[in-house]
Amino acid sequence: MKREKLEKPVLAEGEATGHHHMLVEDVDVYQVDENVKEFDLNSETELTHQEHNTVVLPPGEFESGQALEYDPFAEEARRVAD
Repeated sequence: MKREKLEKPVLAEGEATGHHHMLVEDVDVYQVDENVKEFDLNSETELTHQEHNTVVLPPGEFESGQALEYDPFAEEARRVAD
């Protein structure tokens, strides 16, 4: 997949509820892989979610990915649902 700039700074969207993890500041977020996004922060930035506490991220370069969980009974890995 080619590195593609996203329209909104959303890092992850919930499959069931429609809620999302979103950066508050005006920041460019890039999709670099099916489950991986990259973004650079020049200053502290809030990461919000409708049902979770807000997290303040420090300046720096970041990579965000989708968490996986392994089911040993089914012998498969699957994306964690929010």
